[in-house]
Amino acid sequence: MRRKLNVLGEYVGHLVVGAGMFATLLSFGIALHLLVEWSEPLVADRGFLQLMKIVEKVILYLDAAFTIWWAMFSTYKAIEALHDE
Repeated sequence: MRRKLNVLGEYVGHLVVGAGMFATLLSFGIALHLLVEWSEPLVADRGFLQLMKIVEKVILYLDAAFTIWWAMFSTYKAIEALHDE
């Protein structure tokens, strides 16, 4: 029973770290979005602004994909650790 609680603690800790990384990357994406919005009147290059909006979306989608992968990997490792018991 003690081993199972240890695995559960590691699993929850791993998910919390993943959520923290998701929040950090999301904050960066939001800051980048605000920077692009605020700089739009100052930057006359329409191509640059479109590129930055694409970069924002790539960061958001990669952040979501990374979080899903992180949760799946954590779950896999926890199940593997329980089976090794």
